[in-house]
Amino acid sequence: MRICPSGQDHLPSFRLELPALLKMDGVVIALREWSPLEQSSCTFLGVSDKARLAELRSPFARMEFIAGRTALHHAGLALGRDVSGSDIQYDNFSGKPYLESSESCFNFSIAHTFGLACCAASLEYQVGCDCERWDRAVDVGALSFLFGRTFANHKECLVEWTKLEASLKLSGERLIDRMDKSSLTSLAFEAADETHSPPHVVFNLNECFVVSYCTQLSRNKREEALN
Repeated sequence: MRICPSGQDHLPSFRLELPALLKMDGVVIALREWSPLEQSSCTFLGVSDKARLAELRSPFARMEFIAGRTALHHAGLALGRDVSGSDIQYDNFSGKPYLESSESCFNFSIAHTFGLACCAASLEYQVGCDCERWDRAVDVGALSFLFGRTFANHKECLVEWTKLEASLKLSGERLIDRMDKSSLTSLAFEAADETHSPPHVVFNLNECFVVSYCTQLSRNKREEALN
């Protein structure tokens, strides 16, 4: 791994040979490349994930799904948790994924963009993550309006968008609910307090992707801190 100055708005920059694992203050980030042209299998899926995969007909969607679950698998191993065969549930309101109650202390978030899957996981913190390609086309004017600020270029938009998505995944909110309240903000990235360690990380990966994640103390850790 090599950390170097970033050409993308001075973000921390990681040059990594993928797949890769990053460990940062109680959080593991598993990063994995994928391609719809690959032929890959996933032997460690749980029953619900096997059913979900069987419903996906597009090679694009199947490889994206497998890459995300593979990243989850390796993030779990890095934290000393073998989540092979675990049943992943989804919150009925937000769609936020979580493991069955026997692994309630294992918190994770999965994100995909074309060519990359990432999973942020922790035993200490709730987490939210997102990733995008730097070459993704965006409407700078429309996003400037939605965020209530003027973006200088599309890369600045992508940074803020990944921060917002990671924040939504952390809180379990939906984008439409955040839009109903006010202009879009990535709250977990803007208000650091004693429950965030670190509050957020945004980095440039291999000059191809922007990756963001944010954290909050898990319920168990908050209760321990109060007692």
